[in-house]
Amino acid sequence: MRPPPEECPTCGAAAEPGQEYCLDCGARLVPARRLGTLGRTWEHRLGRYPGDWVFSSLLLLLVAAGSATAGIVAGGDTTTAGGQRTVVAISPVVTAPPAPPAPSTTTAPATPAPAPRPKPRPKPSGPIQWPARNGFTVVLASIPDRGSGRVDALAKAKLARSKGLRDVGVLVSGKFASLHPGYFVVFAGVYDSLEEAQTAATRALSRYPNAYAREIAR
Repeated sequence: MRPPPEECPTCGAAAEPGQEYCLDCGARLVPARRLGTLGRTWEHRLGRYPGDWVFSSLLLLLVAAGSATAGIVAGGDTTTAGGQRTVVAISPVVTAPPAPPAPSTTTAPATPAPAPRPKPRPKPSGPIQWPARNGFTVVLASIPDRGSGRVDALAKAKLARSKGLRDVGVLVSGKFASLHPGYFVVFAGVYDSLEEAQTAATRALSRYPNAYAREIAR
């Protein structure tokens, strides 16, 4: 290798000894190393030789291209050693059926059961008995207890029930200290006070003018 010039042959700028490139125009001051006859032929045809590194780069590019080509060929070859081609089976895509609709949780409103009808108060089949206690009542009639007195008293009690009076009965006056003995007494209602009995007697006067309130005590 010859020593570098003292100035750039391209632009004439001053150069230091050992300087490879011009600091002003960038031209190479030291000739590039050549790879024998190939380098000299390159420089003769193209006028400028870039250096021996270009052959190393070309060699690497060739190696890389060859590796890529071999990989493509190997990947595309599906023929086996016996000459048969490999068939790859692909399962068909099956669409799942739609899920059934969720059952409705809405329930119909319950129909309220009809309220039971109150049972009608049974009508007494006959005259009632006086209860085992003292109280007050409305006397409708007093019939002597001789002859047909009992039959007449029961008939009057039945007639009073048919006219709408409640709790109608017949008692024997001799069994009660508050009454004169010797009569069948036709009465209506059992009350706890004389005032209640008098109020009931006033309501019965339109049908029984002789009705009055009386205490019944044993």
